[in-house]
Amino acid sequence: MNKIKILGIIVLLTGIIVHFWFEKEVNHFLTGLLVGGGIGLLVTGQFRSRNT
Repeated sequence: MNKIKILGIIVLLTGIIVHFWFEKEVNHFLTGLLVGGGIGLLVTGQFRSRNT
């Protein structure tokens, strides 16, 4: 696993933990961003698209 995928796992787990830790509406938006970003980093393994 490269560093980006490990970062994706960490961001995903942080989003899940924040979701269960806090109960406010603003935090639902934050957890959505964290989980979505974590899944994106985990699947792609890169920060930006490649130029082909």
